[in-house]
Amino acid sequence: MANYRVKEIFGPTLQGEGAHAGRACVFLRFAACNLACSWCDTDFSPQGARLLTAAEIAQELTRIDIYKARLVIVTGGEPALQWNNEIAATLSESGFRIHMESNGTTALAAPVDWLTVSPKPQFHLRHHQLVGGDSLVANECKVVVDRTVDLDVLRGYEQRYQCEHWFLQPCDDPEEADSLARAIEMVSQRPLWRLSLQTHKIIDVR
Repeated sequence: MANYRVKEIFGPTLQGEGAHAGRACVFLRFAACNLACSWCDTDFSPQGARLLTAAEIAQELTRIDIYKARLVIVTGGEPALQWNNEIAATLSESGFRIHMESNGTTALAAPVDWLTVSPKPQFHLRHHQLVGGDSLVANECKVVVDRTVDLDVLRGYEQRYQCEHWFLQPCDDPEEADSLARAIEMVSQRPLWRLSLQTHKIIDVR
């Protein structure tokens, strides 16, 4: 029986981003990440994380899911670092549909119902590489737009992943206004992509 480093479990709330923005859900946030994005708005450090079994995680998610949305957003940190068959099966058997967001550097060791890949190679250390498209089958690709992201970068992701949904999200940092303008321009030039805003921040929902 494995123990998982869990930073927080919370809800009920709404998914704020991507193709399922606005849907009722609960969140499971794992601790630890293999990247260090300067603008990250999430405390994913192992300090203060709880060690929980899969059964304990499922019990807590079920308890807070008072309206029975039975949708859990699994995030981090980088959730693929801890994801395995035990936690996947336990959550599924508890009735949850599992949506995950991953930075795309780690192949999933167990299935999920919906995978969002959000690649950030500009923040990789030298030994971190994006997993090949065949090893990471995603439903949607969400690219955080900063000054390093251009149309050639987007074309590269289009070749790497076989997604149904493609999103550009302006980076939440001091240059957010410029990133938003950049994202809008690229969506206009390459309409396969759509603009994604962090609606949970706009409407102040955790």
